[in-house]
Amino acid sequence: MKNVSRLKYATLLVSAALFISGTALANNAKILHPEDYKNVINRTGAPQYMLDYDFDEHQRFNPLFDDGAWHGHLLPAGPQSMGGFPGPALLTEEYINFMAENFDRLTVFKEGKKVALSMTVYSIPGALVQTLTAPGIRIDLTLRFVTSRTSLLETKITTDSPLELVWDGQLLEKLHAQEGKPQSDKTIEQEYPGYTRTILPTADGLRVTFGKVRAPSSLMTSGESQYQIHKSLPMQTTVEGHQFTGKADISGSTTIYTTYSHLLTSAEVQQEQPKIADILLHPHTYLTANEERWEGYLNKGLTNAHATKAQERVAVKAIETLNGNWRGAAGAMKFDSVTPSVTGRWFSGNQTWPWDTWKQAYAMAHFNPQVAKDNIRAVFAFQIQPGDPLRPWDAGFVPDLIAYNPSAERGGDGTNWNERNTKPSLAAWSVMEVYKTTGDKAWLAEMYPKLVAYHDWWLRNRDHNHNGVPEYGATRDKAHNTADGKMLFTVKDGQKEQTESGLKNYDKVVKSGKYDSIEIPAQVAASWESGRDDAAAFGFIDAKQLAKYVEKGGKKQDWQVSFAENRAADGTLLGYSLLQESVDEASYMFSDNKYLAEMADILDKKSEAEAFRSKAAKLADYINTCMFDSHSGFFYDIRIEDKPLANGCAGKPIVERGKGPEGWSPLFNGAATQAHADAVVKVMKDPKEFNTYVPLGTASLTNPAFGADIYWRGLVWVDQLYFGLKGMEQYGYRDDAIAMAQTFFDHADGLITDGPIRENYNPLNGKQQGAPNFSWSAAHLYMLYNDFFGQGKLK
Repeated sequence: MKNVSRLKYATLLVSAALFISGTALANNAKILHPEDYKNVINRTGAPQYMLDYDFDEHQRFNPLFDDGAWHGHLLPAGPQSMGGFPGPALLTEEYINFMAENFDRLTVFKEGKKVALSMTVYSIPGALVQTLTAPGIRIDLTLRFVTSRTSLLETKITTDSPLELVWDGQLLEKLHAQEGKPQSDKTIEQEYPGYTRTILPTADGLRVTFGKVRAPSSLMTSGESQYQIHKSLPMQTTVEGHQFTGKADISGSTTIYTTYSHLLTSAEVQQEQPKIADILLHPHTYLTANEERWEGYLNKGLTNAHATKAQERVAVKAIETLNGNWRGAAGAMKFDSVTPSVTGRWFSGNQTWPWDTWKQAYAMAHFNPQVAKDNIRAVFAFQIQPGDPLRPWDAGFVPDLIAYNPSAERGGDGTNWNERNTKPSLAAWSVMEVYKTTGDKAWLAEMYPKLVAYHDWWLRNRDHNHNGVPEYGATRDKAHNTADGKMLFTVKDGQKEQTESGLKNYDKVVKSGKYDSIEIPAQVAASWESGRDDAAAFGFIDAKQLAKYVEKGGKKQDWQVSFAENRAADGTLLGYSLLQESVDEASYMFSDNKYLAEMADILDKKSEAEAFRSKAAKLADYINTCMFDSHSGFFYDIRIEDKPLANGCAGKPIVERGKGPEGWSPLFNGAATQAHADAVVKVMKDPKEFNTYVPLGTASLTNPAFGADIYWRGLVWVDQLYFGLKGMEQYGYRDDAIAMAQTFFDHADGLITDGPIRENYNPLNGKQQGAPNFSWSAAHLYMLYNDFFGQGKLK
């Protein structure tokens, strides 16, 4: 019996070992590696100008950025650039500029003669790879980012004879060119005489120093910034003006390591030197860490077993884009953040919006949760505190844009920093997704009081009629009002243009109708606050469209917004509200209450959880009672009348401004009734409304302000598409949502090519437009992959 037992036991051990081995093999077969995804984004290029723009005035090449670094590299576009990685592209605080076409390009000489090499290049997630070959010689170059300021190049040379190695580089001199337009003859030195770029040789490489330039919208340097090159072998460097040549001899096969660092201040220069020394001492440790980091992103992020290979590559493109837009903390920024587009002209450096952040963090929580957390922390680091010296009445407010350089009012010289408005209440949605993917209860405990303060600010400073339904609006700001608090506006009538102030005066002008147009800074801020900058819901319409609308019997005043002052109990001016309650903000506020209630439960704050749930229920009832139009079967913003209607609503739906994606926000946030959701989905699926070649644009085809190429009145933005599909899914239309996601995938131009992800798409022909390498498009493309591409994942 014992022998039988032993035999059975041995058999069980063998079986278990085989099972474990088989399982391991199966799991190993599923492990994804960066090498599986070559050239997902075209990273080749040879910049000839500091500002080498595409058709839309953005940098036209797509350098590899990673690990929060402030510089990026390209792959050679041809033999002229072989042996190096063109660029680099430098992020000069808030803007991207190319430094060189080639800088540190390797040429090889054997017995005094230049070796003719053939070249193979490709990119993978997290690395650029180049192989050069000639008889008896092979050179493998692999470049990866290893800190938030430094990239590392491994140059592995296999040779059967001694070689002379020569590196060279030259700074760009030309300033600007744009695709399809005549090239500028202006030089960088002419435009920025204080830039004073200087190459200084060192024992193991060189430094490039940059003079101080403070040119908002194009180039900002501290006067302390440097680009440094260090090599693991001594090299003799000679410099002539803006050119350098470095030389070294090798007797046989060898591996050389080179670091490239873009350092923004003298403090960064000092802090990075011991890191650089350690990198050159232990290069394999750093290269391996990069490889493992990227394997982690892919294996965490690519979990949709139903997606096609093409859809999976789109997801990889999204992951690469989001990680490429990750910036290490610098300047005023206290945490790492993710910016809208590293190659976008207007927001390539360290500029961060909350609206973008909520979406980016939601997606990155699935593959890079630490950066997702820090991106949210970066925004809340500038939440206005009680007793703030500039705007104490705005405690809890989150500024619309924070950046490397604060505004003059905050002690800096930045022109991008913006406290004129905030962005919609989606922060809790994003924070909760990070929690769901990490299970980090401490994260919720950290963020909960900040979210509650933000929530309370909305109800205190943006709820003019105090009914619990906040409005979009504008802060008290020099851009919006006079020193004594009167709202500013400009009246245009024929050739006359006059700036005036005061709400009573404004209402008088609107009532008279004696104007061609009225420009109101507070209206612009209110539309920014919605995240939908020129949407029809906020009164934006082109002059020809408005004339056509009037010809058909409409009133010009239908498109003119009204404002109200919001004041504290003691009369302090808090800011301005549009006299309309927006259905999307009401819906976001509903979900804000819902998620805050969930967090309060987890944190054992039961009474607070019940209070939030009660507010959510009231908001859902109000949205369905007041903001749904039964005739058109859609949700709309409503006007705030002088007195509430008999049913308790502030006013009637603003149907005349047409349908937009705000109409499906109650579905996305879960506030709609099933009957109302059924009606809205019918409109969304209607080819005469939203079901266009690329579906779910930012205005329906029947909207008087529709234009296929208009920013937020026609173009398809991937966030609004995703919100619509998630709304459909929540109310039983998952199959329709999957089909619509597939239509988008099939028709959106450039998705499956190696071009960058852009801002938006033409609904009628699928053409992509806007900034390349755009974060929130990438975030929502990743979410579409995660939730809908292929057959989708069963919920």
